[in-house]
Amino acid sequence: MAKLETASLEEATRPPKAVFRGLEFLAAQFFTILATVVGVYLAGYVGFQRNLEYDRYQKAQQKSDLLTATEEELKQNVARLRKFNDRLPAEVGTGLSASEWPHLRLFVWQATGHSSSAFDVPPQILTDLQGLYSDLDEMLNDAEAHQDFAHLTQSNVYDRTQFKERLNARLSFAETSILPALDNSIVASEQLIKKYSAPD
Repeated sequence: MAKLETASLEEATRPPKAVFRGLEFLAAQFFTILATVVGVYLAGYVGFQRNLEYDRYQKAQQKSDLLTATEEELKQNVARLRKFNDRLPAEVGTGLSASEWPHLRLFVWQATGHSSSAFDVPPQILTDLQGLYSDLDEMLNDAEAHQDFAHLTQSNVYDRTQFKERLNARLSFAETSILPALDNSIVASEQLIKKYSAPD
């Protein structure tokens, strides 16, 4: 006689095992891992963007400081040389001794030249400043000009007048060309600073 198997009440009422239960678990794990990877990537990306923005802010601040210091130094040199040029005698009279000739103040310019910050200055301004300071230094250290202004005679009036005109032309170039360009660059740098320091 065949045996009749009897099932307990619990076994009889249990729902059949889902075929996809294992797949659901794997899908949930996959999406959890994917969400974690995406979250870490987004957090890293946002952090990188913030660091990049901060670096740009610092660079803009340094550029603004450098340009402002360069402009102030140039203004001081131009003002001092203007006063000196006004004192240079064009007519016969008392001459200037070698100790009365001024020297350029070039602390910022020289410091800039010994660092990578030099290339933060726009190229046209950089070349104009280099040319101006080179010309002025050559003029102020010209032994012949020192002689002409130390011994005022009728024979060197033309040379002295030419020297004064050349010095005046170089100073005018600084005032009408280099200083406005520096002003524009400073304004642009300050706008960058505001952009990077503004809250999101």
